[in-house]
Amino acid sequence: MMNNEHMAAVDVTQLLWKLEEQLDAAFATSGELAAALPRARMAARLPAIAGQQAFELVSQAMMAIGAARGHTVQGHRVLEKVGRTIGYDADYGDTRPKPDFMPSASIKTAADTGHLRVAA
Repeated sequence: MMNNEHMAAVDVTQLLWKLEEQLDAAFATSGELAAALPRARMAARLPAIAGQQAFELVSQAMMAIGAARGHTVQGHRVLEKVGRTIGYDADYGDTRPKPDFMPSASIKTAADTGHLRVAA
């Protein structure tokens, strides 16, 4: 029989997997939509300005999903530590070791937009 802490950890593990899967699916769908927009514009023989605002907004949504995924990954690591603290050492869906990863300083993130300029 499972104790309350173990049952809670199992529930959290299952919800974490579900969230990660849903974020991956949303990111994939947003990518498909972003790719479809310019193809649809070209197929309809519309000028480049047609749908530009929608394309920009879909792109922003995609970046937000990517950021949410990153936060979820960070939360995943925290939950693994909490689980070990209470004696629940779950693999959270992946038994391979997870290296500490920090993006290199040369990689620009969504927050690093100071280098962008508007061209007229």
